[in-house]
Amino acid sequence: MQGALMDQKGRIKTLWYLSWPAIIEQVLGTMVSYVDTAMVGTLGAAGTAAVSVNAAPTWLINGILVGVGVGYSVQVSNAVGAGDEARAKSVIRQSFLAALVCGLIACLIYEGISGSLPRWLGAKPEVFPHAVNYLRIYAAALPLAAFLAIFSAVLRCMGNTKAPLLFNTAANLLNVVLNFFFIYPTRERWGFTIPGAGWGVEGAGIATAISIAAAGAATGFAAFRQGRFTTSLKEGIRPDRSIIRRAVGLGLPSAAERATINLGQIATTALVAHMSTVALAANQIATTAEGLCYLPAYGIGYAAIALVGQSVGAGKREDAEAYGNLTAGLGFLLCLVTGTALFLSAPPLASLFNTDPNVVAEAALALRVVAFAEPFFALSIILTNALRGGDDVRFPMAVGLVCMWLVRVPLAYLLVLRFEFGLEGVWGAMAVDLTLRGILCAVRWKRGKWVRLCGLES
Repeated sequence: MQGALMDQKGRIKTLWYLSWPAIIEQVLGTMVSYVDTAMVGTLGAAGTAAVSVNAAPTWLINGILVGVGVGYSVQVSNAVGAGDEARAKSVIRQSFLAALVCGLIACLIYEGISGSLPRWLGAKPEVFPHAVNYLRIYAAALPLAAFLAIFSAVLRCMGNTKAPLLFNTAANLLNVVLNFFFIYPTRERWGFTIPGAGWGVEGAGIATAISIAAAGAATGFAAFRQGRFTTSLKEGIRPDRSIIRRAVGLGLPSAAERATINLGQIATTALVAHMSTVALAANQIATTAEGLCYLPAYGIGYAAIALVGQSVGAGKREDAEAYGNLTAGLGFLLCLVTGTALFLSAPPLASLFNTDPNVVAEAALALRVVAFAEPFFALSIILTNALRGGDDVRFPMAVGLVCMWLVRVPLAYLLVLRFEFGLEGVWGAMAVDLTLRGILCAVRWKRGKWVRLCGLES
């Protein structure tokens, strides 16, 4: 009993060591995103809507890139757990190829469709030109955005959650500083003349693109300089079929899951866009504000995939199970607290990002509708990562497909078009989706099919 207690204390200590930098990274990133949204919000509802209409497409491509990262980061965590340095180094070098190819393909696709996509999503005439320009600027940074997504995942699964914290936080702060100079025109403040480009929404896009590019380059460099796993492209970047094959097996379902969910978000964004510019702006503000609620779960989820993956690589089933249970319980409790806070503070929180009372009222109502689902959303985030660490990557994909396309999207359209609930109908459907997703992932983890899939079954 005493030995088991000591083991549990050691796991909690390890979990905390990996989680806190990732949680702080999410907190700081979201807080800076709040400032970013508020800065764009000063341009009015049309300015916020121009960024909002592109939110779902940017989530889509980032989700796919994160899925690609899963294919390589899980292999790194397994190699680290098994103490196989050569394998870990090889996977890191293959990650470079994946990031380069996927980033360039994403850039070409998005540049090609940027002139039409905002119109497909229902952007109003006053929003459309700025939305197109924003998307084109963002697309130019996608090659390095791929490096940021993939190598952040690799670093975390190696046990280094501090480097992504540093680079992503620096990028977010850079984004705010550049916004300050790019969005607004030259003006007098505090007795000084502050230079400004006055580019508005386009200025926000340029600031975002530069920040992403800088963070992507720094993260890629750091991944090649990790102590005993330090490697170099000079050691060879010829495609390794075994690594690529396993990356596809792990990453494709994860990328498909993210694509499925994000395409559903695009469908619901299009529904919101057809309501009004006010509804679209409120949806963007509510989405940004909600991020503060579930971000601890993402930080803990990064630790879950690393710890479960390393335990699998070391052949330690008891550790893998314990880390999955610990991370899920901690995430549920934290998001129960943050969900309660979100419900109570919804109106003042929404008012931080826009001065239009109609926008604020709609955003606050949406936040209160979804607050009840946040603890279950935390379960889905964390246990999806734990399942991936245990090689169970197809189940989260199936859950994402079913809950998004058989629950959220049809229910949102029904509540809005048939029962005329407005934006709260979209967010009510979202709450049902998130709750169901969390319950299904918890049941899957407890049943333990992942144990057989990753070869730990005794």
